[in-house]
Amino acid sequence: MKKTFLFSRENKKLISILNPINSKTHTQFVGGCVRKAIEGKLTTDIDLATVYKPEKIKKILLKNNYKVLDSAIKYGSITTFSKNYKYEITSLRKDIKPDGRHTKIQLTNNWIEDSLRRDFTINAIYCDKFGKIFDPLSGINDLKNKKINFIGSADLRIKEDYLRILRYIRFSLEYNFNIKDRNTIRIINKNIKFLKFISKERLFVELKKILELKNLLNINNKNYFKKILNRVYKIKFFDRLNRVEILNKKLRLNLNYLQILSILLVGYNKKNIYFSKEFRLSNKDKDYLNFIYEQFKLLKNKSYDYQTIRRQLYFYNKDLTLGFLNFIFCIKKEINLKNFIKYILFIKKFKVPKFPISGDFLIKKGFKEGKTLGKKLEFLKDSWIKNNFKLNLRNIQSLN
Repeated sequence: MKKTFLFSRENKKLISILNPINSKTHTQFVGGCVRKAIEGKLTTDIDLATVYKPEKIKKILLKNNYKVLDSAIKYGSITTFSKNYKYEITSLRKDIKPDGRHTKIQLTNNWIEDSLRRDFTINAIYCDKFGKIFDPLSGINDLKNKKINFIGSADLRIKEDYLRILRYIRFSLEYNFNIKDRNTIRIINKNIKFLKFISKERLFVELKKILELKNLLNINNKNYFKKILNRVYKIKFFDRLNRVEILNKKLRLNLNYLQILSILLVGYNKKNIYFSKEFRLSNKDKDYLNFIYEQFKLLKNKSYDYQTIRRQLYFYNKDLTLGFLNFIFCIKKEINLKNFIKYILFIKKFKVPKFPISGDFLIKKGFKEGKTLGKKLEFLKDSWIKNNFKLNLRNIQSLN
């Protein structure tokens, strides 16, 4: 397996540095990057497993002018970067006394021991610098048959890290895998309450990965997964995904995770505000959800039309206006695809005009400075927007 992104110039350079010439294999690609390479997909996140201890890895990288992040060195892991890739290089290890959130580790030189501490068989496939595959747990066979199998006991794997419940959902959605094992469902149900001990940041990162899945819409046929996501994240408007599917199939629109989140989350009950606070969203993400909520609230008893679009374009920008259009299409079934396309074209072609009246203009007309002047300006601006950005002289005259 050589003709893949795994053997780009940057990746070959790093794995060669971590494998001395004429010696046995010291370092191999592992996990998601190998899985994606086998499937012919791409990723910029590269995981490597190595017999070297983390201090040795750090020394080798620094010697070769790589930037090093060692915040996870106590877990045997070092992070570095090239121009196009992020690398996480982890020493072969066994996990000792995991508590569902953290674990103590014991370094090893045994590749099979390292594979046994991983979560799923499809993530325990290794590839050396020559492209030779090492697959001790038959992960390739499970990948071929789109099966998500825990390594060993599902109960033990989940108790080692409760986040694996959500990872199980993510991979099941990605490969359209249906749980048929009642014992696995029982184990998940028994342990799901312990997700409350996982940091909110980790929980949100996992949700983000789920929402970014190309196969996210597979969840429409998996009610059990919906129940779990609702329980953990309090998102519930999964029926709206039927409209997302229309956008995907008819227009090939790929909504980003934040747009999908707004569709699943935002209603009239300010749930987005509590969600943003609980999961510590960035200001950018929080502001986007607030924008969607506020605009949705304004339309509670009104129709979505060109006037709404013009106001949004004037007070905000085209990206936000397009984002709200995607949102409202998934909420209001009366907006058909034909009108949706017309709205998109209108938004993209629209040039935001400049309000032609200033405070100085009104003062010259005999109005006094102060709060009242400001209110009159806002009244005129609102009338101007409603009148398709055209001045109505009668509105100016009515201010007297």
